[in-house]
Amino acid sequence: MDQSDYLELIGRYLSGDISEAEREALMRWVEADSANRAVLEEAEKLWSVAASYEMPDFSAGKPAAWDLLEEQIGAVEKTGEAKVIGLSTLKLYLRYAAAAVLLLLGGYWGYWYSGLIDHSPVFAEVQTTDKEEQTLTLPDGSTVVLNENSSIRYAKDFKQREVRLTGEAFFDVVKQDGATFTIFSEGAQTTVLGTSFNVRAYPDEPEVTVSVATGKVEVASVDKEEEKVILVPGASGQYNKMLEKVREAPVSNAMAWKENRLQFDNQPLGQVASAMERYFGKKVVLANDQLANCRFMGDFPNPKLQELLDAMVFTMELEIVEENGQIVIKGNGDYCR
Repeated sequence: MDQSDYLELIGRYLSGDISEAEREALMRWVEADSANRAVLEEAEKLWSVAASYEMPDFSAGKPAAWDLLEEQIGAVEKTGEAKVIGLSTLKLYLRYAAAAVLLLLGGYWGYWYSGLIDHSPVFAEVQTTDKEEQTLTLPDGSTVVLNENSSIRYAKDFKQREVRLTGEAFFDVVKQDGATFTIFSEGAQTTVLGTSFNVRAYPDEPEVTVSVATGKVEVASVDKEEEKVILVPGASGQYNKMLEKVREAPVSNAMAWKENRLQFDNQPLGQVASAMERYFGKKVVLANDQLANCRFMGDFPNPKLQELLDAMVFTMELEIVEENGQIVIKGNGDYCR
């Protein structure tokens, strides 16, 4: 039960219109926390004030009587004056008094309850360092594999099924009564019901990339609701941080870091270069635009950078050099046409 449910039980308790089961539930809540006990005690004080004051005229209707009763209770709190009501009107009065107490409790809840207990969410955070991966299970049963130099943060109660990601992670989300699961990452918002997918969102990269393994995923801009795409298995989408735009875009070997495997099935060299950058963490550039149209095939389990470069040189008649800390691929793109 939430706050409003317990306020209603308090009103029933004070007016005597409460079942034994409801009373037991209320008492369990009161005994569970000293702050809860303080709530009931404050309600009893308000009830005492309301029960000792002159009965308002209900002939004008319920809303008017409610407003008048609230006004009178407020006046009593300031002056301390009280009058006795007649027994003949007590039963009807109790209903309105209980309603008024609930009204006042709802209004003052934050004032005297928040000072007794800290209701701010308690967060859990997991971080990985260089060359470290971690697998964790979230409170709803979903699993996350966190790549190196990444972090994930979420409320421990996990009522909203929301996480904040910096870096890269593979999510395997369980379905839960239609409740959505949302990842916030560098301005992008990824929403699912139950599926598996990869999110890459490193602060120093210009785009957030989402690649879907199973199920359906929505990728959107946090600040621009109209900017969104729906991705199906095998598809990828990218959110441009500067432009705040989302588009569907092919991404090669998005989950290679998790599978420890690079596979290229006649893929354009531009995509191959991007996959190499992500996996090996080293900038790979093409010496000319024509090379981007060349295609490469190969399967590399537990890939080594030099092994992959040697295969590209041998099969595609390329020259690959290292310049200024970058891997530069050179060659005649006309051979690829």
